[in-house]
Amino acid sequence: MTNKTESNVAFKVKTTSPKKYCVRPNNGVVRPRSTCVVVVTMQAQTIAPPDLQCKDKFLVQSVVVGDGLSAQDITPQMFMKKEGNVVEEVKMRVTYVMPPESPSEIAEENDGPQRILVPMQQILDNGRSASELSSGSVSLRSAELGTEVGSPRGPLMRTEELLKAAGHAVETRTYAGPDVQSLELSALIAKLTEEKDSALEQNKKLRNELELVRREATKQGGFSLLFVLLSGLLSIVLGYLARK
Repeated sequence: MTNKTESNVAFKVKTTSPKKYCVRPNNGVVRPRSTCVVVVTMQAQTIAPPDLQCKDKFLVQSVVVGDGLSAQDITPQMFMKKEGNVVEEVKMRVTYVMPPESPSEIAEENDGPQRILVPMQQILDNGRSASELSSGSVSLRSAELGTEVGSPRGPLMRTEELLKAAGHAVETRTYAGPDVQSLELSALIAKLTEEKDSALEQNKKLRNELELVRREATKQGGFSLLFVLLSGLLSIVLGYLARK
């Protein structure tokens, strides 16, 4: 992001999907005739978007500020559109495109709105080699009506460089197909096996407790029978002695 004016320019980057993208820095102050690099990183995606359609958008707002202002002094009120406060805006839309023939080169259109194609790096996921993954690319394209990316508009110039810096940092992950399904199935089988083992262990424990209760009951029953026999024998002896 380049400031070609003689004034300090404060900027702020917004997105419709803040949980999906990491923007660093998302605001700041660009000094006169200087440049600020903004890095946009896309979080890894586990589900492929339908038909490679993406509705994510970015909004870059800029406003002229006074000297001595730092990034810590930037407030949301500075970018509110009101009388006497000129806020310039550039809108961008994220588009998924197929990779170029050579993944190492970046294709750039010269006519019409500029478009930057960024090859997607191959990744290692779930024990699969990077060669098994299909590569893709991400295109960041200006969606502002009637304005080309990089054309001078207000105090914030050359948004093309912002897109290039952001494009180099965009990272994405290809859709995980049958391998992920196999892992999920294996995890489910392992969970069911664990539950089965737990149920068998509980059943064994209950059987042992039942056997222990039966033994206690048998013990108590034998003691009562012995007591009856002893009582009967004692009664006979006492009766015999009484007759004498």
